[in-house]
Amino acid sequence: MENSSLSTASEYRPQEFKDVIGQDAIVKTLSNAIENQNIPQALLFCGPRGVGKTSCARILAKKINNLIENYEYNIFELDAASNNSVEDIRNITDQIRIPPQFGKYKVYIIDEVHMLSNAAFNAFLKSLEEPPKHVVFILATTEKNKIIPTILSRCQIYDFKKVDNNSIVGLLSKICSEKDIKYDQNSLMLIAEKSDGSIRDSLSIFDRLVSFTNSNLNIVEVTSNLNIIDFDVYFKLSELINQKNIPEILYLYNDIYAKGFDDLNFLNGLSRHLRELLLNKFDNQISNVKGDLLKKYSELSSIFSDEDLIYMIDIINDSVINYQKVNDKRIHTEICLIKLASIESLKKKNSLISTSYSKSQSKKDDQSLDEILEVKDDKLFEVKPLEEVSLLSIASIEFKKTTAIKNYTDNKELPSDNFTENDLLKAWNKFCKIEKNSGNNNMLSLLNMGNPIIENNTIRIATVNEMNLKELKSYKSNIETFISKELNNFSINVEVFLSKSQSKKTYYDSHQKLQFIKKSNKNISKLIEEFKLRI
Repeated sequence: MENSSLSTASEYRPQEFKDVIGQDAIVKTLSNAIENQNIPQALLFCGPRGVGKTSCARILAKKINNLIENYEYNIFELDAASNNSVEDIRNITDQIRIPPQFGKYKVYIIDEVHMLSNAAFNAFLKSLEEPPKHVVFILATTEKNKIIPTILSRCQIYDFKKVDNNSIVGLLSKICSEKDIKYDQNSLMLIAEKSDGSIRDSLSIFDRLVSFTNSNLNIVEVTSNLNIIDFDVYFKLSELINQKNIPEILYLYNDIYAKGFDDLNFLNGLSRHLRELLLNKFDNQISNVKGDLLKKYSELSSIFSDEDLIYMIDIINDSVINYQKVNDKRIHTEICLIKLASIESLKKKNSLISTSYSKSQSKKDDQSLDEILEVKDDKLFEVKPLEEVSLLSIASIEFKKTTAIKNYTDNKELPSDNFTENDLLKAWNKFCKIEKNSGNNNMLSLLNMGNPIIENNTIRIATVNEMNLKELKSYKSNIETFISKELNNFSINVEVFLSKSQSKKTYYDSHQKLQFIKKSNKNISKLIEEFKLRI
């Protein structure tokens, strides 16, 4: 590479619209506007840093004046970050009255326009709304949300986007070829990913790495300089996860941690690595990696299922979201890795969590128990498919499955599905509604005397007297049968008991109370006799 004080970003700044990368729609719109001589007098270029906003503004300024030389007399640039006062804007207002010396238009490019003060914005409004015919304003900003609406309404807005990685890699490959710099495609892809869609950032990183590697960009030195974990580490980690070798996984993470790599970057890198594996299972043509690395990804992806890869990416994303909430970041990261190696256990655990199903009320009213449950030859009960609506929540406490298993003839097991407290209450309310519809008001009043007490798989019903107790006991088999079928769990029991709080109370008059007090305290008796107290 030839010695030069000129940075690659400056050397390869676009001089024509055809040189602008990743902004095809904007380039086409501006080119058509110039060709049709339909130039707006106020434009707003907004978007991320380093994607070509200022470059497009300069190209547009030269194009509308059709100048190759002396165009600097027509272009006036103002950095609003350091020139944001009312006086700075008033200077522009005074200057725009004078026609250009060369060409047709005077172009004012105001960079970082969101940095102008409110007073400066207000001073700028009149000039922006009714500029002289020979003036064009091009405003550039990375934070459109900070610009007041009255300014936005006076501008034709162009939204620049981040440049895709493949376009950045194409530019870097071209530069390497022109400057005789050795490189491999995956190194350039890492630079593109690190730049986060910014051409300027990618070229700055590129300059640094060219110096670091002495014009020989290779994956080992690039990952080392960018503080990125090497691909081989992620491949090894993937194999250990597949083997469920938790001790070796923790040893490997300990080495990564000891070298000072950031946990959050490590987790994000692992997520991208698993994403590449997933993409290779679908179609390796959409993968970001090339060459031998792509072959390794294709081979490794075969040992994982689609479901497991998606599940693992989801685990990592949850860990990244909660990363800032925990105090011990290292333990948090280690737990994430342990979960990745234990997805089979996690999936089994999740499958044990019952998901209840609810039906619309209208369908419930129209359906009888016989329509909901059907007896089959090979299976005692089969639940018809219903609209699935999960009722699980933090407040829903799942009941433990009873260890006692009821056997049916032919050694068939009765269903014993899991259920929540909410499910059981719904079944209870449905039973009460059926009693009401059938006109059994006496039983309905007994059932509604108090809320049922739910303990594990037992429903306890309190009564106020012996008569009610006897009547409910004779009816409890009906309750058990209905709720067992409704929940598809035949370990449900119903207990009826007499409430102690409802036992008969004894009432005492004032004389009886006084006699009781006198017996319990002799001093009270003396006090009453001495002062001749009466009730």
